Parts: sequence; structure tokens; C-alpha cells
Amino acid sequence: MNAQRRFVSAAEMAVLEAQLPAGMAEGMRDLALCLYEALVLVDVRAGQPAPTDTWLAQLGTWTQQVLAQMQHLAQEMGGRGGIYIAKGLIAQLSVRDREMCGKFRGNNYRELAHEYSLTEMRVRQIVDAWQREQFAARQARLPGLEEN
Repeated sequence: MNAQRRFVSAAEMAVLEAQLPAGMAEGMRDLALCLYEALVLVDVRAGQPAPTDTWLAQLGTWTQQVLAQMQHLAQEMGGRGGIYIAKGLIAQLSVRDREMCGKFRGNNYRELAHEYSLTEMRVRQIVDAWQREQFAARQARLPGLEEN
């Protein structure tokens, strides 16, 4: 089965871009585009070179939602330097992978590989990625590193 990859067309993206404030910081603009793209891509109508009236109305609704989110972010988090957005591996781990990482005891890769019908190398990759994210999250909470 070959699932067709969805995309956001230039016409669909233009709906949001037409509403973005002039002079918006590049990082904020990129964030707005990313939020909008995530909404559009979950809909089977994504990728239309010329959106129909109902699709155009939906895109307009999502544009307003993204703009409201951006305004809220600016009010709540604006002025904080260097906000880091993690790649979110934990959110992407499957239930199986989270369960496996919970059972990890420092050196039981072989045992976990057998239990989950994976290669030992694959278990190492999953656990190592999970550990890196855990480490990064702990580092962000070290005393003295919080924002003033």
C-alpha cells in the first residue's frame, strides 16, 4: 500500500501568510507556519492548488486560531530569550517504546530485545534517544539556569 504524502499547497499557505503581521520576527513567523501546516496536513483536503469555498473557510478558521495562539504566546512568553523547543521524542515514542524504556535497567538490552522481538541494536537506539531527551530535560532544570 502506497499512502500518498500530503502537502500544503502555495494557495493554502497564502491564506495564513496574507494575515501575518508585517515585520513579524522570523522565528515567530516560522512557528506560525508550522502550527498552521500541522492543522492543514491532518485534513484529507490538503494540497489543493485552488481551495474551494468550504476548504477556504476552514483554512481561514485555522489562520485565526494560529494567530490567536501566536498572540497568546507573545503575551505569555514574550521577552524570554532563547526559548528552546525540544524535538519531543517522548511524545513520538510508541506505547511499546515507552513501556520498554520504563523497563530499562542500565544493561538489559538483550533481554528487552527478546521480549519485544527487536534487535539489540534497535533497543539501544530507542533507549539511547530516550535517555538523551531525559538528560536534556534535567539540564534545563538545574539551579541557576532558570530565567530571571
